[in-house]
Amino acid sequence: MFKSFFMSDKASEALTAKFIEELTKLRKERGISHEKLAEKTGLSRSTISFTESGRTVPTILTCVRIAKALGVRIGDLFNKFDK
Repeated sequence: MFKSFFMSDKASEALTAKFIEELTKLRKERGISHEKLAEKTGLSRSTISFTESGRTVPTILTCVRIAKALGVRIGDLFNKFDK
C-alpha cells in the first residue's frame, strides 16, 4: 500500500546523481575546495567529500548549510530534478 509513495532504487539513484552533479558544478564554479566548503558550512571535509562522491546521503540540514555556503537557495541544488 505505501510502496507507491517511495521512489524505486533507480529513481533514487538518478536523483542522487543529479544532486551530486549540481553540487559539484556549483562548488567548482565558485572555486571552492572541499576543505573551504567544510569551513564555510561547519561540516567536516570528509562529510563534504563523501556527500559529493555519493558515499553518504546528506540530511536536509546539511543541504541547507551547503546551499548557504555556496550562496544559493537550497532549491538550486535540486534544480535539475525537474529536467
